[in-house]
Amino acid sequence: MTTESLPTMETTMPDPATPNRGLRSNGMRDLGPGDMARFRQIEARFLESAAAAGYREIRTPTIEPLHLYTAAGTLSPQALDRVYSFLDWDGWSGERVVLRPDATVAVARWYGEQGGAGEQRVSYVQPVYRFAPDGDREVWQCGVELFGAGASSADAELLLLARDTLAAIGIEGVSCDIAHAGLVRLAFAAAGLSSTEQLEAYDRVLEGDASVTADLAATHPQGAAALRLLSEVDGTSVGYVANLRAAMLPVIPAAASALDELEGAARALEAAGVSFRVRAGTARSFEYYSGLTFRFTAAGRECISGGRYDGLAETIGGSAAPGCGWAANLLGLAELLS
Repeated sequence: MTTESLPTMETTMPDPATPNRGLRSNGMRDLGPGDMARFRQIEARFLESAAAAGYREIRTPTIEPLHLYTAAGTLSPQALDRVYSFLDWDGWSGERVVLRPDATVAVARWYGEQGGAGEQRVSYVQPVYRFAPDGDREVWQCGVELFGAGASSADAELLLLARDTLAAIGIEGVSCDIAHAGLVRLAFAAAGLSSTEQLEAYDRVLEGDASVTADLAATHPQGAAALRLLSEVDGTSVGYVANLRAAMLPVIPAAASALDELEGAARALEAAGVSFRVRAGTARSFEYYSGLTFRFTAAGRECISGGRYDGLAETIGGSAAPGCGWAANLLGLAELLS
């Protein structure tokens, strides 16, 4: 792995306070020669780390069918509100398509078209497009996806690959937040929340709204115990997961397997010397995540996020297969190094 220093980032992100006078679309940025040199070096270090772990590079189309993302269990309504959608005109008929808003769904579609059998490890570097009032609307993602492997080994593999990739790039002082989407769903379901209410409550959890538990317990008193346990999920050791197991199983017996997966991830991080916290939630794409979710941070900024999505391939028309992955904003990693 090369260790030479990276060139200085000179990215020309438009200043929201300064009109671009129509010369560049809002939310888009130019990358000059210095920016591209840095981009290519980070890209190379990512691809080297992924290839060393057996992940082969692919690329999916920029334009994908809208129905991939509207299928139940893919993107949340909030994410769908941000897609760039238009009619792919073909004479008097046409198909509604989108600029790829999420790489994982596109890669899962590709996996299904390959037959969806056996383990498949892939990596990618490509942009996704999402409307944002401020900030980037074209986000260059580098990421990996692992299909066909069970949670016990695959989750640990992805966590350690994320750690190794950040180390190869040169990002230090990394920590990790872990959660389990299945555990959150079980707690919300035990409290009597509908699917829509679960999404709204989960967004409030991610935003750090401390009042969410009290508000939900008032409207769903039968599930107050489950909701209180959910609000207390914030520990920093494998032992904490054991304590959580003892507290949750009497209230939610179905949580046993989710807690096993959460404990396995905690053990992998602890053995690797990565500081971590167990949280109620880490990932905003609540619709397709089914198991472990995680978020690596450094200097107070998110570096990598991802998780398990065992039902995604089948939801979009492929064969049922376990899946998990993570992605990073490549330009965001460059800014961290700046």
